[in-house]
Amino acid sequence: MLGYDVYGSGQRGVIVLNDWVSDTSSWDGVRPYLSTESHRWVFADLRGYGRSIEQRGECTVVEAARDVLELADALDWRTFMLVGHSMSSLIALHLAQQPATRVSRAVLITPPPPASLGLDPASVAGMEALGGGDDAQRLVALRGMWGERLGEGWVRYKTRRWRETADPRAAAAYQRIFTCDGVPSPAAPVAIPGLAIAGEQDLPPLRSSAVAEQYRGICRQLTVSAISDSAHYPMQETPPLLASLVQQFLAEG
Repeated sequence: MLGYDVYGSGQRGVIVLNDWVSDTSSWDGVRPYLSTESHRWVFADLRGYGRSIEQRGECTVVEAARDVLELADALDWRTFMLVGHSMSSLIALHLAQQPATRVSRAVLITPPPPASLGLDPASVAGMEALGGGDDAQRLVALRGMWGERLGEGWVRYKTRRWRETADPRAAAAYQRIFTCDGVPSPAAPVAIPGLAIAGEQDLPPLRSSAVAEQYRGICRQLTVSAISDSAHYPMQETPPLLASLVQQFLAEG
């Protein structure tokens, strides 16, 4: 079963998943702003990350979705709310697409395009190499994407946390979720309420206008919120605001 940490003792169960670069410790700065009386937050690390770093697997959307349901069963949650970030947004979307889904509400934070990033074979190979790469490779990649805005200190911190919290073999395998996994299906509707949170300083395909366009035909009840001064990691860039947006949406369910 996935490793996890429980925060709060409320009646409403929320499972929070990690992204491609690190485990759910990226949420540590958000915790002081979360309600522990109304919600029970379960921060779960996917196979190969954090508390689950020793767990091997196929590292696919389908496997991860099964793992989430296994965890919900262990918690004795018939239904639950689910928060995905970047890569794990697609895991949340896949679970929400199931005909008898147990997810009552889904939050997709900086979600990538549901049908894949549309990368050419060389770029796919580059992502796989980056996932399994060393600090030097990852420094170059993170510096190129967000270093100018967030600074060298943040880039080095993020690189170190990638090394400390992720098995390179798992990270290399999970890149298929972005590129060629085939699920979630862009043709399968999602009936439950969803919230997508986009950072307007993120890469163009991940900004609010693009997210609204990409998810319009899939999510029937989707609200798209934009954080103007955040890129891909609002849980670290704007933690109080992210906590407020997530909690307001979950409280409506």
